[in-house]
Amino acid sequence: MTREIVLNDLSDLAQVMDRFPVDDRVPVSMALVPVVNGPSNPQAIELLDATARDVLDAFRALFDADRQRRAAAKDDVARCRQHREAAARATNVAVRLRESARQASDLAATALDARARGEAEAIAARMGCLATEAETHATLLQRKADALAERGDIKQLLAEERDQEMKMEMQETLALAERHLDARRYEEARRLLDSLVGISSVPDLSRTFRTLQNRLGIVKVEAAQSALREARRCHRHQPAAALDLLEPLDLQGLPEELVRHLCGLWLEACRRIGLMGAVYYRAGFGSGAVLMPALDGTWEVVSSIGPRRWERGRRFAPQALRGARALAPIGSP
Repeated sequence: MTREIVLNDLSDLAQVMDRFPVDDRVPVSMALVPVVNGPSNPQAIELLDATARDVLDAFRALFDADRQRRAAAKDDVARCRQHREAAARATNVAVRLRESARQASDLAATALDARARGEAEAIAARMGCLATEAETHATLLQRKADALAERGDIKQLLAEERDQEMKMEMQETLALAERHLDARRYEEARRLLDSLVGISSVPDLSRTFRTLQNRLGIVKVEAAQSALREARRCHRHQPAAALDLLEPLDLQGLPEELVRHLCGLWLEACRRIGLMGAVYYRAGFGSGAVLMPALDGTWEVVSSIGPRRWERGRRFAPQALRGARALAPIGSP
C-alpha cells in the first residue's frame, strides 16, 4: 500500500527521512520482517536461544498461573452452587414450617380440648420461629451465592460451561437429525435442523450442519418422488388417499419439473373426488387450492397444495379469489 507525500521545502523532507532506506537498509520500525542486526554467528544464535527460553519460561509461568487461577475459580463455582442449593433447601423448610404453623394455629382456635389448644398454640409459635430462622439462613446463603456469581472469573467460567452444554446439545441434535436422514424421515430431520439457532457461531459444528442441510435437500426430493409414485398408484380409485399424500408436501426448493407433476396429479385427484360446483384458485407456481361454495356465500377450502397452503375449512370472500376457474369433475358431462 502506498501513500502520497507532498514536500514543500527541505524542512518537510527532514520530517520523513526515516521513511526511506539508507544504504539499502530499512528502518527497524518499518520492516515487514524482523531485522537482523549484526553478524550471524554461533554467539548470536546462542543469545537468540537464551532469549527464546526466557520468553517460553515466561509463557509457561503465565499458563501455570492461569491454570491455578482456574482451579481456584472452579472451586468457588462449586461453592456458589452449594450455597444456592442450601438456600433452596432452607426456603423449602421455611415454606413447610409456615404451612404447618398455620395449621397449628387453626387447631389452637378450633380444638375441643383446652389443653390441646394450648399445646397447638405453643407449637405454632415454635414453628414460626423455626421458619424465620430458615428464611434467615436462606437469605444469607443466597447473598453469598450472588456475591460469588458477580465475580468476573466466575461469570466467565459459567459462560464457558453454558457454551459447552449448548455445544453438546447441538451435537446430540445433529446426531439425531443424521439418524433421521439415514432412515429417510424428512420432516423429523427438518424440524431438528431448524431448531439449531445460532449454530453458525460454533465453527466445529457448522460444517456438519451444512452437510446435513445438503442431505436434507436430497431426502426432501426423494420423499416427494416417493409420494408422487404412491399417489399415482392410488389416485384413480382412491383420490382422497392421493390427496393425503400430496397435500402435506413442502414444495419449496424442489425441481420445477417435479413440482409440476405433483401439482398436476393433485389437481387431477381433486377432480376425481366428485366436487360439484368447485373452483380452482392458483396462488402462484406450485401453489393452489380447490374450494367449494358455502351457504353464507363464501368459498371454503377443501384441498390445497404448495408453500401458500391453506388449511381445510378456511373460507374466503368471492372477491378475494379473482382468477379462480371452475373445476369440472372427471366423468361429468
